[in-house]
Parts: sequence; C-alpha cells; structure tokens
Amino acid sequence: MTEKVLTEREKLVLEAVVLDFVKSAKPVGSRQISKNYPLEVSSATIRNTMADLEEMGYLTHPHTSAGRLPSDKGYRYYVDSLMQYSTLSSAEREAIVLQVDPNAQDIQEILKQTSYVLGQLSEELGIVMAPKFNRAVLEKLELVELSSDKLLVVIHIQSGIIKTVVIEVTNRIPRNRMNRVATLLNERLAGLTLKEVKHTIDERLRDMRVKDTEIVDLLVDNADLVFNFAERVDIHVSGAKNILQQPEMQDPEKITNFIDLVEQNDLLVHLFEDTDEWEDELNITIGSENKLTEITDYSIVSSTYRYGDLTGRLAILGPTRMPYHKVASVVQLTADIISSKLDQKV
Repeated sequence: MTEKVLTEREKLVLEAVVLDFVKSAKPVGSRQISKNYPLEVSSATIRNTMADLEEMGYLTHPHTSAGRLPSDKGYRYYVDSLMQYSTLSSAEREAIVLQVDPNAQDIQEILKQTSYVLGQLSEELGIVMAPKFNRAVLEKLELVELSSDKLLVVIHIQSGIIKTVVIEVTNRIPRNRMNRVATLLNERLAGLTLKEVKHTIDERLRDMRVKDTEIVDLLVDNADLVFNFAERVDIHVSGAKNILQQPEMQDPEKITNFIDLVEQNDLLVHLFEDTDEWEDELNITIGSENKLTEITDYSIVSSTYRYGDLTGRLAILGPTRMPYHKVASVVQLTADIISSKLDQKV
C-alpha cells in the first residue's frame, strides 16, 4: 500500500509537535500549537490535522492525556524531510577544539576526551568507539631477540600504531637469520590488512617453512595473538547523568535498565559491529529501528571519524525525544574536528 503524501499543513503541524514535545517533554495539544507556532489556522483545524497524523501513525498519545507526541515514524519523517541542522555557536565549536588534546600520548585518551565533549555539548550520552584495527594495513614487521627463549615481534601499521608481542622460542635464533626471515615476511605480508594476514598467513608462508621452520611456525601458530588488535577496539562513554536527569527516566525500572546498558560495554559495542555501517557518514536510528531491544526507547546519532586509513565511530545516545537538529550538528562537527586532530598523530 502506497504511503499517503503529507500535505504542507500536515508537515507544519508534525514539525510543531516534534519541536514542542522535545522542548517541553509533555504531550502537545492543538491550543499549544496554535499559540506557539504561526500556522495561521484555527485550533480546531490543528486538532483535526493532529488526529489525521495519529491515524497515519506519525503521532500517538498517552491514555492519560488528550495531547499527542511523535511516534518513531513521526520522528523519522521529521529527521528525513523537515529537520534543519543547527549552526553551533563559536563557544560550542571552541569546546570541541580546546577540550580534545591532539598531543595526548595515547589515542585512547583523545577518544575519551571526545566522548566527554559529546556528552557535555548534547546533554545526552557521548559514545566513541576506537578504530577497528583489523582493517589496518601492515607496514612492516620486525623481529628482535629479547633473550635465549624470548622473541619480540614488532608490528607497524600504516596509521602509525606500533604493537609488540613477546613469544617464546625453544632455541636461540641467530640475529642474521631473524633479519633474513623478517625481510622475507615483509615481502609477503606488508600491504595486507591485519585481518588478511591472520586468515592467510599459513598459505602465504607455506613454502618458507622448509628453511626457517621454527620462526615461521611460531608466527603461524601465534597469528591470532601477534596480528590481533581486537583489544584496542575500546568504547568510551560519558554523560550518563545527563540521561538520568531526563523526564523520561522517572520510572525506576528505566533507570536500572539504562545503568545496565552503560555498564555492559559489550552491548554498546554490538551497536557498531557491522563494519559496513562504519563507512556511512551521519546516521540516525530512532527507537524501534535499533537492533538491540535494550535501546528501543532511545535514538542514536552517529558518524565516522578517520585515523589515517582507519575509521572509528562516534555517537550520541539519548531518549527518542532529543533535539535531533542540534545533536546531528554536534556529532558531524565533532567527527570532522577529531579526524583533523588525529591526522596530526599519523
């Protein structure tokens, strides 16, 4: 069945209901719309239009009130067809620039600062996911003898990240042999993503095993350890108290569920598991559109930031009653600024 095209009046009334409800957190009546928005039609006409919008699924109303509020469908139409992005003030822009230090030694510190800024500016929950390093490209590999029974493997990836892993050896390996093996390894593995290296290393090094069996076997057997940057896929969250102060959180059960959500990082990480979505720019999921049942009362506005050839995701999570026009601007501008700052570290 073809969806009915909204009339200009229906669009104006829907937009007014969204904006008024976001501001007041109270069901919106026709008289309220007539008083606060210059629609130039009677309160009765607005009331009839709201009834039509409810029948089409764009509005709903609580049983205890005659007023109406947007449904997930109503928010979606507003975001896709009616919303005008806010222009952030110079003070808000400066907050992003000044509170995130590009000289921080660890990228995780920068991402932690970013989640704080997101939460502070939006008055919602700021979330930043570290880049997925399994998509990083191997630049070179080094082998260093630590002792007679320990070998240090140094992994360099193109975004400037270095990882070291210590593996145990049964026999001391001569330095010239290690250097020769490292050269051959780089010829075969450099330029591949870490994910490709992990999954194909056995095949790519198979014919090397005749001459350098011990070192190559060690790398193949320990590939999951050596080429795994999964532990760097961290998530940083800030601003939980902002959500707890929202009118929607008067229900003790909602408070408990939200605290559980924030404390269980795995649930939040799951929101960003689909790597294909990381290529998107600004993305907004509303209420029931979210794939986790734990957050069907919330909306997520997210965008991609870049760190060299890697991508990560930053987001703002809040009740579906959020000022999408401002939150979207905060998210996109922060992503742009953080990408620029991280470029300084590459």
